[in-house]
Amino acid sequence: MRDPRAEATDEELFLQGGETAMTTLVRRYEQPLFRFLLAWTRDTQASEDIFQETFLRLHRSRGSFRAGSPLKPYLYQIALNLARDARAKALARPPAFSLEDPPGARKEPRETAPSPAEAAAAREAEARIRGALEGLPESERTVVALRVFEGLSFPEIAEATGVPIPTAKSRMIYALRRLRPALEACLGSGGSP
Repeated sequence: MRDPRAEATDEELFLQGGETAMTTLVRRYEQPLFRFLLAWTRDTQASEDIFQETFLRLHRSRGSFRAGSPLKPYLYQIALNLARDARAKALARPPAFSLEDPPGARKEPRETAPSPAEAAAAREAEARIRGALEGLPESERTVVALRVFEGLSFPEIAEATGVPIPTAKSRMIYALRRLRPALEACLGSGGSP
């Protein structure tokens, strides 16, 4: 027998409320929202905390949610605001150092290990891309993360970030222009178009 909650839209589940409906929403967004938060915070524990707080705040806001509005950008807006707050708090305290692998490091064994040269090239490319992304202004980095990594549409990005759609699109264009040299270097295409 099919579970009607699995076929319900995010908005229907949210407005329905109840523990089962919220659990279904958490499962739907567990991977993409956590991945987004991890990219923002670069801290697994902070991402887990923000993820939980996002759904607590979402649940508490059910009475003020506009029926007919899409839930996804609303959810990402809550998460983004919490991530920004967490980043501001983290900047206010001294950094903690860890000897563990960085967040997102590959932990599962690979069938064939890359050669030392391949591993070094991959680390260098990843460092270039990560550096280029981190070098973007926060507004542009946010749009890139929501569009490329989370698959949000520009109207959803605009709603999540509180800017007009053309502004979201222009931030993406500016970000891609800034990222182009790093991406070309990683792909080995040093030439211009």
